[in-house]
This record gives sequence, structure tokens and C-alpha cells, in this order.
Amino acid sequence: MEYKKSGVFSESQKIDCRNLCLYLNFKNEKLDDILGFLKLIELNFVEKFEEDFVFDMEFDEEEITAKALHKKFTNISDNASRRISLLYDGILKSDKISSRFDYRNLISSRMFMDKWVMEELKLDFNLEDIESIKDYILRNIDAENVDYLGEPAPQDIGLSFSCDYIEKDQEVDDDFGYFGSLSFNISGCILGYDFEYFTNYLKDFVKKAGELLKSLCANVFISDKTLNTDYFNLFEMELIEHDGEEPQVNHHRYGFLSGIEGINYIPRDLFEEIDKSQLEDEVFEVKPLENGAFINVNKPLDEVNIHDKYRVREVLDDILIKGYCDHDLIHFVAFLGRVPLYVDEVFLIEALEDEVRDDLYNRYFVVTKNREIEGLHLDGSKFRVHRFNME
Repeated sequence: MEYKKSGVFSESQKIDCRNLCLYLNFKNEKLDDILGFLKLIELNFVEKFEEDFVFDMEFDEEEITAKALHKKFTNISDNASRRISLLYDGILKSDKISSRFDYRNLISSRMFMDKWVMEELKLDFNLEDIESIKDYILRNIDAENVDYLGEPAPQDIGLSFSCDYIEKDQEVDDDFGYFGSLSFNISGCILGYDFEYFTNYLKDFVKKAGELLKSLCANVFISDKTLNTDYFNLFEMELIEHDGEEPQVNHHRYGFLSGIEGINYIPRDLFEEIDKSQLEDEVFEVKPLENGAFINVNKPLDEVNIHDKYRVREVLDDILIKGYCDHDLIHFVAFLGRVPLYVDEVFLIEALEDEVRDDLYNRYFVVTKNREIEGLHLDGSKFRVHRFNME
């Protein structure tokens, strides 16, 4: 693979900040299959890139080199009884960056910000007017044109990998009970925004992982330069207070599809739960495999838009994680046009306490919920809930 040498720091201008991303999770897997999965990670996300990239890497919260990591993976079963984590940033090697020291010097000197033009945040709605905010959300919830322009940063010449945990559920006595998740993203800039090769590469990794992990769920998609895990929380179960009941939380959320994207992989048991007749539409590309199935939008990944994601959600909605999540208002509006939300899943919350209301940026926040979850309870003396009237 030929990576494009980047000149993103040489000009004072915004760039296209799209990245190609992978997110996956699993639950209740067998130790031997987890060991095989870890070997796949080593081959596909370390060996694949170590010739062309400088790594800044941690294994189990300790700094480590790629060479030392390979030794760890040789005896990876020694670590299987405890939580396993691997995190790294990788920067494309260049004349100026050939070691981890060079990379850290880049970050600490903040040279990548020298050309930034710091602009005051401009909003297309009035933070003091609830109707203005509601109108903006309604107009943009399914907006097709998403702006990926942003100031260049180190992520635009690199990639990142995050496996925060793979661990054992101690309540499961036998060899099963392993659960976890990982994410990966690579800069569109160094790919020359030609995503096809690595799209197929990530799909192939998911396929191989699915041969080992029977509960695997995965999404491959194009997003901003950093994979924002808050995206997935739009569908994840949060702790919810119910009147007169114990707080309820979904302890088995791992192994369920978390998002809706152009490429989606689900295990066989979830594939059996969806309405297959909807998949006969030519908009879908469906590929059943031994332990699961790909359900994808039938077009190049960089051409998938919000309307395609709504079509996919219609098919997969029943197997999404159900739950609530709260968002800062400014953070939430960045999701519009990227995440297939329905208006009745969006609650605009107004803070009534004076010390909060004095800060315009904190006066309002948003709660999103999947449609099947009810029971949102907020203190009426502190918060006012604004729903969207669609009549």
C-alpha cells in the first residue's frame, strides 16, 4: 500500500478530515477463540503497519515498543486471566518523524497548530431561543451534506487503535465469558481519500474475526479524524431511574450492534431476528457467512449518506442496543446528518437553575433514546423537557 506523504502542516487552510473507521464488540466468548482473535490483532493492526508508521503504544497501561509487544503476543495466554488492553497512535514515517521521540516532540511542541486560524464558534441557531434550537435540529437531523473540513492535526498523517479491554466475566465459571471491544481508524488524507483497499481490508478482518467469535458485531464506516465513541452511546443502555423500582441497566450490552453504518456485520442469532424480506431491496448487499452476515449499503463507503443509513436502520432497528444517553447540545448537533435518529428519540432539556442558566452553553442539553425505551425521569424543579411537536 502506498501512503500519500502529507503536507497538511505546510499551508494555512482547512482540510478534509475524513477517516476510515472500524468498531466491533463481542461477549461470552471462549478462551481459545480469544487467543486466536488476539493473534489476528497482532497480524492485522501491528505487523501490517510497523514498517511505515511510528507507534506510540501502551499494553496493559504500560508503554511498550512494537518489538516488545510481539514477545507479549507470543505468550499471550499468560495474560488471559486478567484484563488485556492495547492502545496506540501511529504516525506515518517521514524525514522529520522516524521515532517515537520525534512523534512526541511533534505533539508537545504543538507545531501542528502553528498555522491554525482560531475562529470564534459560530452557530446557526440562537442559544437563547429554544424554538431556534428546535428548528435547527429539525432542519438538519437528516441533512445529506456533511462538512468534514477542519484544521489539520497529527491524526491526519496517521492511524489509531484502541482495545481498552478484553476481559473475563468472573460470574462465568467455565472457559467462556470473555467480552470486549475495539476500534481502529486510519486517515483519509494519507490514503489520498481512496478508501476501497482499506475498506476491503477491514471487512476481511471482520470476516476472519467472525470465524472465531460467534457473538461478533461490527461496523465499518467513514467519519471524522477521531473515532468518537459517544456516537455509539446514542444506542447504548444507560442507568435509568424508574419510580418505585430498582435502577435497571443492561449488563449484557456487549455483543450487540451499536451503530448503523454503510457496512454492518451481525452474528447469526441476530441475523435470524430481522425481517429478511426487507433485504431484497437492491439498496442492500447481503452476504451470509457461517457464523454471521454482512448487511451493507450497496455503494462505495464514501458515497453512503444519511438516507442510506435510515434504510439500514429500518432493517436492523430491532437488534439495536436500547437506552438513553445525554449530550452537550453543541456536541449533539455535530451528529446531525451522520446518525440515523428519529425526532421522537430526541429530548431537548432546559436547565432551570440560575447558576446553570447564566452559562448559555450549558443552558440546554439533549437526551436521546431508542424508541422502545420509556421512563425518563428528571427533577421538574431543575429541568424542563422540550419535546418536538410534529403535528
